[in-house]
Amino acid sequence: MIRQEQVTPTDPLPQTATLGARVFRNTAAILSGRGLAILFSTGAAVLLVRYLGSEKLGQFGAVYAYLALYNWIASFGFEAVLTREVSREREKAGSLIHTAVVLSSILSLVTIAVAVVLAPLAGFTGFLRTLLVLAALEFVLTPLRLPAIIFQVDLRQWYAASINVIRQGLWLAIVVLLWLVKAPLVYVILGRVFCAVVESLLMWVYGRRFFAPQQKFLRERARMLLGHSFPIAFTMLLGTIYLRIDQVMLHKMTSDSVLGQYVAAVKVSELFELLPTALMSSLVPLLSVAIAQPAQFRSYIDRSFRYFMVLAAGLCVFMTAGAQPIIRLLFGRQFLPAAPMLAILIWSEIAVFFASVVVNALIASNLQNLLPLPTVVGAAINVALNLVLIPRYSAVGAAWATLISYTFTWMVFLLFLRTTRALIWQGLRFAIPITAVALFAIEATVFLPVPGFFRVFAALALFIGGIWITRMIQSSDLQYALAALEQSLSRNSKDDRSAKPTGL
Repeated sequence: MIRQEQVTPTDPLPQTATLGARVFRNTAAILSGRGLAILFSTGAAVLLVRYLGSEKLGQFGAVYAYLALYNWIASFGFEAVLTREVSREREKAGSLIHTAVVLSSILSLVTIAVAVVLAPLAGFTGFLRTLLVLAALEFVLTPLRLPAIIFQVDLRQWYAASINVIRQGLWLAIVVLLWLVKAPLVYVILGRVFCAVVESLLMWVYGRRFFAPQQKFLRERARMLLGHSFPIAFTMLLGTIYLRIDQVMLHKMTSDSVLGQYVAAVKVSELFELLPTALMSSLVPLLSVAIAQPAQFRSYIDRSFRYFMVLAAGLCVFMTAGAQPIIRLLFGRQFLPAAPMLAILIWSEIAVFFASVVVNALIASNLQNLLPLPTVVGAAINVALNLVLIPRYSAVGAAWATLISYTFTWMVFLLFLRTTRALIWQGLRFAIPITAVALFAIEATVFLPVPGFFRVFAALALFIGGIWITRMIQSSDLQYALAALEQSLSRNSKDDRSAKPTGL
């Protein structure tokens, strides 16, 4: 067993310096792993897009966009609630996770049945339905991933990061092999399922080693898990509607070739959506405990909003200024029509990063029952806008629908709810000026008579200067990071060496 640091909601939090070093070390491990995983994922995406072409890429994207609409049933939001409960009751980790695994196993079978039965209504017949059935096999792996939440609770997410790197590296190798032999689309689906099997088994094996083997099904806690997870699961459903319904509607209302161009833009814009999850994962257990200390809780949320908005806006500047050269470099000239879509879609990442902080703050505060409200609004707006804009503007219309619905849902609508108003204003204090600086940087460089990548560097330079002048990033932030790095490097790691297993 690993050495545990038991913390309850009434316990004092660890000292700021020690905690900062611990979070920094965990986050650095996550980001390095995520960085390598993104590198592998980008390589796989580039080869896959070039190899499949726009039409087959559209079919591939349509299959997984449709299945994403049902993922909420299998996962049911258990991970977020488990992280909170296990953070508070570490000694019951084994039984809590075992209870969630049993529930998720039943729900995963229901998910496959519902997705396959309803597939023809979404236009998946014949060969496409066969592809969908094969891809749906991933749902049975959902319960195997639940033990991995212990990595997050114990701030040992280098395990999760390592497993993710293994999966993405394996996926890249499979895509290279399929590209060399010019394999049909069905083998691409099977290759992805195989990668999911490897990832899930590693999570199951390594995750279970970090809690006691004595496990039992907790009937009362099962009801609690279902009750507390349902708002999150429902939110996932509605969130997926405005995350993926655009691709399903493009599949029905246009052509797979048009959808393929849109999927190419989506693949680039979503490469960085792993970052807010990675950055917040170290803070989630701390937020669950810090809720008992409002000043400390607000400090964590304040810092998260500020850093996330700077990072998201920086990505927007980079991708908008360099949309055409980036698409041409990655996918070739045949996918240049995807560049305007990327330049629009990337700005929705500001709302995505913003929402990551909001969602985790609400879950830590046991206010997850509020989450369905913004997602109902967001899903309705997204579907309505797609119905209006896709017939008129095709895939570019779908991109605008995504941007508008994301932004309104997480940065405007929640202002109308008394419970969330203070939290949203807390975030908007940073989001508004940082986004304004990013837009100024783009507008100031858009007409520069220089090659594309020089324009990117100029825009980034203006953005960095702007956030420094507006004090969105200060010298104290750099000092904090350096202090955390120094303490992290000098910490005695006996607990890591005594833990079993010691690594992958």
